Amino acid sequence: MEGDMEVGLITLAIEGSGGSELTYQLSKTSITVGASDRNDVVIRSPGVAPRHLVIQRTGEVTTFVSHHRQLVVLNGERRSRGVLRVGDRLKIGTVVLIFKGLDEGSIEVTQVSEAGEREAGPESGVVPEATPASGSRSELVLYSEPSRLAEARRRMVEMFRGAIHTDLIPPLRAFFEDCFPGRECMLAWLNEEGELQPLVSLWTSRMPGLPARTLNELTVGGRFGHLHLGSRDILVYPVDQGTLGPPAFLVVESSGETGKDDELVLAELSRILAVFWDRVERSPGLYGTWEAEARRTVESALPGSSHAIQVLREAVLEAARGVRPVLICGRAGSGRRRTATLMASLHPTGPLPVHVFEVGASDGEALRSRLFGLEGPGSGGLLDRARGGILVLPEIHRLPTTFQREVCAAIRSDLERAYGPMVRWVATAEEDLLSLVNEGSLDADLFNVFQHHLMKVPSLAERREDLSLLIVTLLHNLASEQGKEIRGIELETLNSLVMHPFEGEMAELVTELRRLVTATPDGAMVRGRVPLRPLAPGEAPGGGAGDVTGTEFLSCDDLKVVIPGVERLVIDRVLRKTLGNQSKAARILNLSRGALIAKMKDYDIPDYRYLRKKR
Repeated sequence: MEGDMEVGLITLAIEGSGGSELTYQLSKTSITVGASDRNDVVIRSPGVAPRHLVIQRTGEVTTFVSHHRQLVVLNGERRSRGVLRVGDRLKIGTVVLIFKGLDEGSIEVTQVSEAGEREAGPESGVVPEATPASGSRSELVLYSEPSRLAEARRRMVEMFRGAIHTDLIPPLRAFFEDCFPGRECMLAWLNEEGELQPLVSLWTSRMPGLPARTLNELTVGGRFGHLHLGSRDILVYPVDQGTLGPPAFLVVESSGETGKDDELVLAELSRILAVFWDRVERSPGLYGTWEAEARRTVESALPGSSHAIQVLREAVLEAARGVRPVLICGRAGSGRRRTATLMASLHPTGPLPVHVFEVGASDGEALRSRLFGLEGPGSGGLLDRARGGILVLPEIHRLPTTFQREVCAAIRSDLERAYGPMVRWVATAEEDLLSLVNEGSLDADLFNVFQHHLMKVPSLAERREDLSLLIVTLLHNLASEQGKEIRGIELETLNSLVMHPFEGEMAELVTELRRLVTATPDGAMVRGRVPLRPLAPGEAPGGGAGDVTGTEFLSCDDLKVVIPGVERLVIDRVLRKTLGNQSKAARILNLSRGALIAKMKDYDIPDYRYLRKKR
């Protein structure tokens, strides 16, 4: 190669594998790049033409021109010509050429790798034409990294340098929007079912379906994944936060022109997120405004403070975030279908349409055609119409066993889709699921499909302390439906409702309250009593029995039955009147407080203090 000791040198670097660089310093004013041996810089790599590129220098200005419209990508943009600045990256084929600038030194050619070696490795695919000059000298080489990488690093430093209690979710979302504009990206972790659960998300299409074992493999040995889904490329980078939490991942839709830059940005972001992972988990905006609004909606729809209703509220919130099938069990009339509708209304992207598969008395063939269509999936059945929504299968244990197996196969096939299920499957069944499986009413494989998301709607007996608040809430809702304004409910009416067994669960309670509201004039208090039933033998008044009158004991001639029954009835009524005030009740009953407490224990009468709290 010709050398001109009096002319400044053009410095070019070719990225090799493992982050190494092959550096050229050439003194020519016109440099050709391509796969042919006749070029000044020879690059034999896929996509590189025999003569691909010409770099020219005029004074202090360096330009490039592609040869015969060959593809050249300058800093992520397709260009046929342009001016080169220090740090600019030219991608030709699969190779990236970096312009390092002009050097006025006296060395004609220098070839240096990142590790200090003088020759390129055999895997680089690059055949240099220049040879290094003999001798050695000290030198300082200044490099300018691409502006996109520099800006991304600056944003990361600003984001994590804030105060220790700063909410990281909004700045992370802004970082995604600025560094990956127009592309889908998210920070997600693995939930207990091995699925990606978004924490910070700009992902609007279906979630990529990756097996849990694949995601777990990415957490070993500093790996990252490159997922090909048709015409889309997706990068998956693990965030190794050690034992601080479940595995987390950065998932970004890759751009072919900036793929290498994307990998560098994600690699650095994943490492810094691992260091500050505890701040990510403490961020109050983890789910944005959705979390607070969803909790308010659930607490309004499922009022109460009992443990059973608190467990149900958390289960509804968790199910609303996910995509897995849900099985809601409970007694008939307890509100299982209403719970499924509530879950659909809480979806983070907006309420989902609900489609109910009414079973009726149809045989297996009729059920199959209604759900899957006359010719199977894709032929206009309810499953096709429910795409993007929730499909509710009520009383799934009452379906024919053969049809249950077909439903099981359809659900599993839907879950294996690359972009996630097209339908959210929700089924309802009676509360004792294991008995249904043992009896053969519920197919064991179908139960296994739902077993990761089982949700139990408690009976009214299991949430007895919530009844007062529940009744008052329902009364106001029913009054609004009828266009009435009620002033409240009389204590005797409330007590009769609280003590009623409501064998028909929520359905019976709502029907009774609707009757009372209908009979109440506008602006008046709700009055009246629910129908009564006799107290069962050995059943305590506080244990769910109906209210009784003294005349019902007069039909019995056994004083050992009548006297305790009347005592229990009177003590229970007075305690409810005094809202559990034992001192006041003892004075009314002409008993000492200790005697009253002893009789309450003997007769298993509740203290009714919760009535005072609810009031």
